[in-house]
Amino acid sequence: MASVRPFLSIVAPAFNEQEVLPAFHAELSKLLDQLQHEYDLEVIYVDDGSRDATPAVLHQLAEDDPRVHYVLLSRNFGHQA
Repeated sequence: MASVRPFLSIVAPAFNEQEVLPAFHAELSKLLDQLQHEYDLEVIYVDDGSRDATPAVLHQLAEDDPRVHYVLLSRNFGHQA
């Protein structure tokens, strides 16, 4: 019987993070690369209505890394909501 690898989802919030997202994702990718033999992996970025280029950065990250998915919220809901 084939063993099933655990699935690991990492969810990260983003709000006006265009400047730091590429560096954050690069560091996160180093860790994910170490775990890829043990887990099926995905990263889900949730953009909370950014007004800068964060959505475009997320789109590019998803284009470059098949593990990346993202959700764009229509406005800033804040972490309290």
